[in-house]
Amino acid sequence: MLFSANFYGTLAAARCLGRHGVDVTVADTGRLGPASYSRFVSRRVQCPPESQPEAFLQWLVDFGLREPVKHVLYPTSDELAWLISAHRAKLQDLFHLYDPGVDAVYGLLNKRRLHEVGTEVGLHLPRTWFPQSEADLEQVRREASFPVLLKPTTQILHATHRKGQPVASPDELAREYREFARDTYAPMLVKFDPAVVNPMVQEFHPEAAEGIYSLSGFVDETGELFEARASMKVLQRPRKLGVGVCFEPAPLHPELVAGLTRLCKRLGYHGVFEVEFIQTKDSYLLIDFNPRFYGQMGFDVARGLPLPLLAYHAATGNRVALEREVAQAKAVSAQHDEEVFCNRIALEMLLNLQRLSGALPAQEARQWRQWLNVHREKAVDPLIDGDDMVPAAVELATIAYGSARHPRAFLRMMVFNRS
Repeated sequence: MLFSANFYGTLAAARCLGRHGVDVTVADTGRLGPASYSRFVSRRVQCPPESQPEAFLQWLVDFGLREPVKHVLYPTSDELAWLISAHRAKLQDLFHLYDPGVDAVYGLLNKRRLHEVGTEVGLHLPRTWFPQSEADLEQVRREASFPVLLKPTTQILHATHRKGQPVASPDELAREYREFARDTYAPMLVKFDPAVVNPMVQEFHPEAAEGIYSLSGFVDETGELFEARASMKVLQRPRKLGVGVCFEPAPLHPELVAGLTRLCKRLGYHGVFEVEFIQTKDSYLLIDFNPRFYGQMGFDVARGLPLPLLAYHAATGNRVALEREVAQAKAVSAQHDEEVFCNRIALEMLLNLQRLSGALPAQEARQWRQWLNVHREKAVDPLIDGDDMVPAAVELATIAYGSARHPRAFLRMMVFNRS
């Protein structure tokens, strides 16, 4: 069973599992999610939003109790990853899980904990401060090189899911911090971790707009089965701090793989992962660890790494099939160096609308047109698939509906390139 029908990782998982003969149920709050309309989905159900965790959990328990067949449950969002781990006692008899436990999951999704453990195992991270009050901001004012970013300590059950807010100067820090802290969390999470309400401050690296290095893959509970792919996020929306639109293949850096392995071992994490690094002239700085399915996962599936299938075999305890699939993935790892990932719908909208608004310079627009023409034959698209076309049509309808319902948000992000 997969959640978040609007999420490209859900669609990638449905297609991967369906093509391997696995019956897929998609649960979502609405009816317009592209994944719900994939031909590889055998059943669609409606559920409460994860932002209402008590109601969502009760629905999940009720579903598990009444179903004659035990479903595999694997997270498609930060909320679901944490909810499964934090409430595993309620769910483990009702679903097949491959859950590393709440200490591991929250240790990766909470930026303070990730910073502590990442540093302990020898990974590099951006300079970061975790003030517990406005009074603590004086240290940041003295030590930080501005601009800086205000970020939520975690995205789990965050009211707005804002990725970050730039702060240009020390004089603006207290005011922006106060404003950013107004974005609240669900009471369930605050009860679990009261300190989560305090935003973090991180030094801004402009290199993040030019490319984010991503390591993604799977590790089992022994640490012996490990396979990964690497990519560079070369275009995002909004372009300074946003969701990936285009990715290119990248080499695996052994020192980062080794550091990631130490991090997973230190926290006891196993499962699917996607880890993001800012590439600077001197180093790679860890900024995010996603212990779940992720948006560009279809790129890695196309490159011979069927992550949803690995999670399925691991959750159902089919060790033989899991080992076989990992071995096959290793065997083809060097055969997919020409593919790129491109969300054609998002790219075309970005090029056309931001060119009209002046938010995208003409030269940059030409460069991306040329990039698309060069890679067109080898581009993996999260939506457009000749064997499964309806989700792309649903996405276009959803964009049209969303732009009519929330025109200001659409203009801000898609036309004027603002977060």
